[in-house]
Amino acid sequence: MNPPSQASSTNSTPIIRSWVDRSLLLATLLTCAVALSPAAADPDLWGHVQYGRDALHEGLAATTSYSFTADGYRWINHENLAELCLAIAIDTVGPVGLLVIKCLLGVSLIGMIMSIARRQGAGLLSICLVAMLVATNLAYFWCTRPQLLSYTYCALLMSLLAYCFQGWEGRCHLPWLEGPQVDPTPLTYSPSRMRYLWLAPLLFFLWANSHGGFVAGYSIFVAYLGARGIELLVNRGRASFGMLARLTMMIVASGLATLINPYGPGLHGWLIQSLGMPRPEIVEWHAPDLTSTIMMPLWVIMFTWFSVMLLTRRSRDVTHAVILLLILWQTLSHARHMPFFAIPFGFWMAPHIDSVLSRFRIGEHAEPLRRAKHPAIRVALATVFLVAFCLVSYKLSSRLKQMTVDRAEYPVAAFQFMADQEMRGRLIVTYNWAQYAIAAFGPEHAGDDDSMLVSFDGRFRTCYPQNVVDMNFDFVLGDLVPRQRGSERQKFDDDEVLEHCNPDIVVLSRLQPHGVNVMFRHQETWVLLYQDRLAQVWGRRMTYDDPTRPQYIAPELRRISDDVQTGVVSWPALPLRSRTIGQFVAGAAS
Repeated sequence: MNPPSQASSTNSTPIIRSWVDRSLLLATLLTCAVALSPAAADPDLWGHVQYGRDALHEGLAATTSYSFTADGYRWINHENLAELCLAIAIDTVGPVGLLVIKCLLGVSLIGMIMSIARRQGAGLLSICLVAMLVATNLAYFWCTRPQLLSYTYCALLMSLLAYCFQGWEGRCHLPWLEGPQVDPTPLTYSPSRMRYLWLAPLLFFLWANSHGGFVAGYSIFVAYLGARGIELLVNRGRASFGMLARLTMMIVASGLATLINPYGPGLHGWLIQSLGMPRPEIVEWHAPDLTSTIMMPLWVIMFTWFSVMLLTRRSRDVTHAVILLLILWQTLSHARHMPFFAIPFGFWMAPHIDSVLSRFRIGEHAEPLRRAKHPAIRVALATVFLVAFCLVSYKLSSRLKQMTVDRAEYPVAAFQFMADQEMRGRLIVTYNWAQYAIAAFGPEHAGDDDSMLVSFDGRFRTCYPQNVVDMNFDFVLGDLVPRQRGSERQKFDDDEVLEHCNPDIVVLSRLQPHGVNVMFRHQETWVLLYQDRLAQVWGRRMTYDDPTRPQYIAPELRRISDDVQTGVVSWPALPLRSRTIGQFVAGAAS
């Protein structure tokens, strides 16, 4: 048994000495809240809400829904719990309430990082800098989608590890790696705190049922406990075997907890197969474009980490360094891992940033202001903070008052045309609009005829066979994307989707010109019915251009223009139809 670690200067909690300190912390937290409150609707939100509602009313679907190309094909949905949460949130508090919940999750995450940094002994400026660095790296990814729960679970995992390993982490326990200026510290831990590691299996059970990102979280967990085990073995030798057995047990128990899901080990088998295949069509799975302005926060946090690790006078935790290196490697391979780098950085780097700031005496000039007692100075500071609070609060409230659907990104007008003309049938639609189409035109009940089914949507490989994935991307993107999808269908064919399962309607983006060119090649069998600057709607000529057919749309009813689509509408932005538009209206009412 090991005695609980004693408080040291490294872990002592600094006192928030004045109202100036508290005001600065609050201003930082509000600024982070603004960064973590984007109001634009995610392309897949319509689908996530609909699938969650379906699960609530009918149970989990075992096969693909809302599609005519994958009827009866197995559906391994790794986002069931997240979709249930999204559906319940929309139906109880509406889209604006969901935005507020999303913002509060982000603020809670930043609050956890600030609290841990204070307990680690970091100063006020260091805490604020770390919070801003993390928030700016999360901002692009903090959307209303299941990944939100993955990032939240990652923060909870970091918080759990920080609690259980207090007194152990934050120091180097491999003496030969530290310089002579750092005094060696004994490896100590609290057995009572270690018992809380039993919360990890519960966390991974929830994570595995919420989003496939649990694979990244479990990898971090295994690497963390494995590295701690090495430190323990180096320092204690044979006396460490008992604790090593406990750490191994935690790894095994947490892994077994992920098997408690509707698909059992089938989920893991599918994930291994899917993750092993390239995804050239999905931008988030590309390596980040480091020349893009969107990646500026990544540059800043990477530079900060490298500089701080070089200049800090604190003991460097090898486990933290190894894990951050591994996550950075994944981040530079796949942009969507940026939050998984930023969150551990926030939990671990504040003391080192504080050390560097102290080394260069940065922030000391602010001490007189913090301690000022002259009434004029206090009034001036209070005025500055009041103005800052008002500006930031106004910006935050404006972001939280409406979940927006941008007409320049989504076919709002095109869908209204389709509703006005009562178009229905089998629909080919560009993948990032498909779940919007499901919400707008999908069947409300099994067997409905007055509805549309889609060829393909953003669920991707979870419920579509690879040949369907390939033919839809061949049509939309052409051969601009390398043929590396692992399909048995190796031949490029951008026409096949127009005949596969006999579709009736095509909706595509003019910003994806290859699909537009394919449609113009096939004007003998397809007719253009609607066009604006963003979207085109085509119908099969034998159905929509034949006056003897009931679906015929006369030339004077067709709308062909280059009208620019501007402005935003409130989510769900469904077209007005003669029949009810379903439960989405109730959620949008607020």
